[in-house]
Amino acid sequence: MSLRTRLTVLVSAAVALAVIAASLIAWALIRGWMLGEMDTSLLARVPDAGRIERVAGQLPEGAPAADRLFHVNGLIQRDQVAVQFVGPGGTVEHQLAPPGFSDELSALPAGGVSLPAPPAGDPRLDTVTIAGEDYRVLSTRVGESATIMRLFQPLASLEQTLTAIGWTLAATAAAGVALAAGIGWVVAATAVRPVHRLVAAAEGVTATGDLSRRVRLRSRKRARQGKDELDRLGESFNSMLRALESSRAQQRELLENASHELRTPLTVLRNDFGLLARLERAGTGVEEERQELIEDLDTQVAALAEEVDQIVTLARGDTAEEPRRLTPLTEVVEQAAARVRRLDPAVSVIVDAHPATAVVHPVALERAIANLARNAVQACAGGGTVTILLRTTASAHRIEVLDDGPGLDPDEIPRLFRRFFRGAHGRTKPGSGLGLAIVEQVAAMHGGEARAMNRPGCGACFVLEWPSATHTATAVTDDRDS
Repeated sequence: MSLRTRLTVLVSAAVALAVIAASLIAWALIRGWMLGEMDTSLLARVPDAGRIERVAGQLPEGAPAADRLFHVNGLIQRDQVAVQFVGPGGTVEHQLAPPGFSDELSALPAGGVSLPAPPAGDPRLDTVTIAGEDYRVLSTRVGESATIMRLFQPLASLEQTLTAIGWTLAATAAAGVALAAGIGWVVAATAVRPVHRLVAAAEGVTATGDLSRRVRLRSRKRARQGKDELDRLGESFNSMLRALESSRAQQRELLENASHELRTPLTVLRNDFGLLARLERAGTGVEEERQELIEDLDTQVAALAEEVDQIVTLARGDTAEEPRRLTPLTEVVEQAAARVRRLDPAVSVIVDAHPATAVVHPVALERAIANLARNAVQACAGGGTVTILLRTTASAHRIEVLDDGPGLDPDEIPRLFRRFFRGAHGRTKPGSGLGLAIVEQVAAMHGGEARAMNRPGCGACFVLEWPSATHTATAVTDDRDS
């Protein structure tokens, strides 16, 4: 069953229940009102009970003059078909009724219709069945005497009217349900149209793999009137497709750039290995030449290994292998500084760190700081100073890496953290252009950001900053696991 059909059935069922309930309530109200009107007309005869008894006593039973009692004097209405007077002993003293109905009353046991006597001064209303017909009976005492007057009014006309009203309400309810089903079918089609668009887009992406498809949303003018769940679902689906498309584009870019960047060291390695193999086969190479080739091969292999490691780190982009831990940040900064001090002994690497602890990914954070410090050391090649500052405030942890090199090209600063981007000063130096991209990735992992700027005077400043809120529960759990 389609969603449209289910919605139509649900709407029709809801409307049917509502219409049936309304019809039953209306029928009950009408019935109560009609019975109330009948009871009111019967109770209106109570003050005339004495007069009715006198007139009835003057007329012989079955005489044509009885019509005066029912139609002329107006003491009894046309639909009140019989009147009966019961004495103190329970015997019928006198009654006026149509011939057929009179026979039915006469055939009843002594004491007339089996009805309780009304209390003194209060009339009583009951419903009885005589010869298969229902009657509403008013029982009241005649004045202060013990005689009871019973006035009979048939319910057949009321029941016929109620039956007609019931059938009318049933027909109206059926028509309303049918109309509701039709309207529900149209409304359901409008309601599920966004779902159809969403399904079509999802199926299109599945069939073609085209992540550029989008779900068409409502116009901005209509959207400003209020977004419903389907609007938010469509926006979420489009956001998911955009994220997947961006991720695929980044993967493709990473693969293309990685293959391009790896081609050069692999080519150098192949040439060096080929030259070394030819020298060995010819037996003409001198020891110095072989040593130079071996050292060059070692350098290229180390550079290739580091570049592959950076590519894998950037491509993985998660922290599944390294949980957050409550870590002394000073130790992380010192370890990163120790790694880069060996790159160029002529460059002094100074650490100025205030003691602080935070819940971080320590290995990833150390790699990011080392990448910033390595770039700073390369910028100061031949001599200079690199300073690593660690500062903690109430709102953030901040690491700054300062150098006194030539500084940054202002036009290149917005692109520094892109993958494989290398500025004009870095193209002649070893590296793949992935270090700063990894720094930005680590900053995002910690909910922070990475920035670059020029220092006043000379040199560059790189900043890695993230919120200082400590996730105590996470830290406790990770420390127990360790």
